[in-house]
Amino acid sequence: MIPKTALSLVCLAGLLPACSSSEPDASARPNVVVTYSVLGSVVLDLVGDAADVTILIPDGQDPHDYQPSARDIETINNADIVVSNGLDFEEGLEDVLASAIENGVSVYMIGENITVREPDEDHAEEDGHAHGAGDPHLWLSPLSFTEALPSLADAINSATGLSIDETTALDQLTQLDDEITDVIGGISSCVMVSGHDEMGYFADRYGCTVIGAIIPSFSTTSEATAKQIADLKVLATSNNVKAVFTGLGTPSEVSEQLASELGIAAVSLSTHYLNGAANYREFMLNLANQIAEALR
Repeated sequence: MIPKTALSLVCLAGLLPACSSSEPDASARPNVVVTYSVLGSVVLDLVGDAADVTILIPDGQDPHDYQPSARDIETINNADIVVSNGLDFEEGLEDVLASAIENGVSVYMIGENITVREPDEDHAEEDGHAHGAGDPHLWLSPLSFTEALPSLADAINSATGLSIDETTALDQLTQLDDEITDVIGGISSCVMVSGHDEMGYFADRYGCTVIGAIIPSFSTTSEATAKQIADLKVLATSNNVKAVFTGLGTPSEVSEQLASELGIAAVSLSTHYLNGAANYREFMLNLANQIAEALR
């Protein structure tokens, strides 16, 4: 038996192969960290099994108000590259990501590489709220991802040394866009009330009209006033709205009360997380079909 002191010296000298197990494994796959599950699914479709994809925010938690743990911060700082929304969507991660960038971590922000839906006057007047800069709910139109995918692939390749080709992923997103167009095209009118102002990209792409939101903000961390709810009720009545769409971060008692007063259904949508969907395609088709069914 080699004494502990002697074993340490052997390790320091590099003479014992077992001692090298703590050194970096050259065969280890790159680690791509993605902030939330829907975005993570798109990244996973892009990289396949060429890299490990780690999702930071657990599926089902509201990314708008998620607060990172010490382990989350460590995960970010140890990533080969972090992929985030980039439009202040993951509010609790903003400082952490900024610090990671300063420390040399590669961070790719989808929102810096697409055509961003600009805020209306109400959002622009939100006092000091960063969400006035643009709508972060970009994943609700697959075409937003088709804009970003080439530069995302380049960024991942640069950070990891991989040679990812985005062609297949782009084709899949284009096909998905066609499928959603067919689903929404099957209803005569797509007029919506949403939980918060989250459906803009979807509405713009698929010919829907969002007349208002229960929380008139890009973020679920905001609140609606009684006057805003009353005004929304009037708009919903005059536009013959068939359903109130609600979801993560929207107070259920408010949406259910509004729907009850209007005599229509309150329909819960999973807009911010996969909710059991196997991938982004299934997530988006679930969403489109649920909307179409409610508005028929």
